[in-house]
Parts: sequence; C-alpha cells; structure tokens
Amino acid sequence: MSQVSCSSQRRCNCGMIANKFTSTTPSNPGRKFFKCPRFKRSSCGYWQWEDEECFESFVGKLMLPLNAFKNERDKLKEEIVALQGIH
Repeated sequence: MSQVSCSSQRRCNCGMIANKFTSTTPSNPGRKFFKCPRFKRSSCGYWQWEDEECFESFVGKLMLPLNAFKNERDKLKEEIVALQGIH
C-alpha cells in the first residue's frame, strides 16, 4: 500500500502560510494543529488538526481504486444487459 505524506505546511484561506501549534489542552495534549497567522479580527478563521488532513488524504487515496472498480463493474453490468437483449 502506498504511503501518505502530509505537508508540514498549510496555507490558510488568506493564502498565507498557517502557523503550526501544539495543543496543551487535557483533551488533546501534544496534538498538532494549524491556524491562520492573522490576528483574530482579521483572521480568515482557518484552523485544522494536522492529523485530520493526513487521514482525509489517506482515505482519498483509498477511494481512487475503489471508484475505478465501481466504474468497471457498472460497465460490465451494462454489457451483460446488452448481451441479454441480443438473446
């Protein structure tokens, strides 16, 4: 299985490189996250856990071959229906 690489940099919705922080909360100790580098009142509101994007990227890469199999299955079903119509 191919490995998923996640960029160590993110761009916020402003197009700026997001700042990376480490959570110190009891519910997410040590968890990395990114947020817009602008101050609150001018911030675009971008905020994301580092590991969530990696997970989404991994799932997305798994979906590509699955979708290819589904498309192939659908084509084969159409061919079967067409062949049944001939007989």
